[in-house]
Amino acid sequence: IVTCAEAGGVTPEQEKKIDEFAARYKKRFGKDVQIYAPYGYDAVMAMATAMAEAKSADPAKYLPSLFKVKYQGNSGLIAFDQYGDIKDGALTLFTFKNGKKSRIEVVK
Repeated sequence: IVTCAEAGGVTPEQEKKIDEFAARYKKRFGKDVQIYAPYGYDAVMAMATAMAEAKSADPAKYLPSLFKVKYQGNSGLIAFDQYGDIKDGALTLFTFKNGKKSRIEVVK
């Protein structure tokens, strides 16, 4: 049995939001969304939320706000611990069946 882990991933309940994001992206840009685009979008929006709360784009001013951000994004809740690591980070576990990659589960 082969099992591999990839950083990131969304629970089945969150997949609908990712699919909706992909549909909006394709409608707007005429291209399929790239694999990490929803995560990148959420990261930028979390930073923008911190900048808005700090009323500044100066990192010295908005970084303290970023530690307090709780942004409900396409990929789930974006929040950080006291070290700046994402809270409830996810790993997706996969295996291979009949030569095809198959998701086992998303673990947090």
